[in-house]
Amino acid sequence: MQKRNTGSYKRTVGGSMKNIAVFILTALMCASALTGCAASGRVHDKSYLRAVSIEGENEKTLTFTFYGEDSDIVSAVGEDIASAKRTAELISGKEIFTGYTELVITDGDGVRDGLVYLMNEWRVSPSCVVVYGEHGGELLRDISAETLMGMVNRAISQGISPECGIITVLGDILNDHSAEVAEITDRGATGTYYLKDS
Repeated sequence: MQKRNTGSYKRTVGGSMKNIAVFILTALMCASALTGCAASGRVHDKSYLRAVSIEGENEKTLTFTFYGEDSDIVSAVGEDIASAKRTAELISGKEIFTGYTELVITDGDGVRDGLVYLMNEWRVSPSCVVVYGEHGGELLRDISAETLMGMVNRAISQGISPECGIITVLGDILNDHSAEVAEITDRGATGTYYLKDS
């Protein structure tokens, strides 16, 4: 009579039990990681700023437009740019991410400190375009940011308006105390305007 080798059977069962335990542990870790990210909803808790209008000297009124599904336009008033943005975040219920901002519409002179703030604190892209618009908030409510950017880019390509990226504008203001930018109205980019550092 031959004896069966039960040792190999036990090893096989023991090995498969370990494999099952490792599989279950891995599945739990993956599920935990996935639900942690989904529960935090970080991407969905932010609105990504596309264009902003900054109006007012002493008290700032900011009008925001966003990318994607956050198509609502939000306007907020504050003592300065930072407090107006905080108010807009309270109104929208979301953090406003400013790093992808394409367009800044300003209503006049004395913009140096505001542009420095946008570069340092908002960390806007160097390709962000700065233009002058007397009623920038109304423009953003009436015309999409995409159309406004198209108007500005067309005027620049046709030589009607100068290149007006934030780096160029800020450099000109810091060096020459003024900068030439596109002037935008509801009829398009109609020419140039000299922003002054006053």
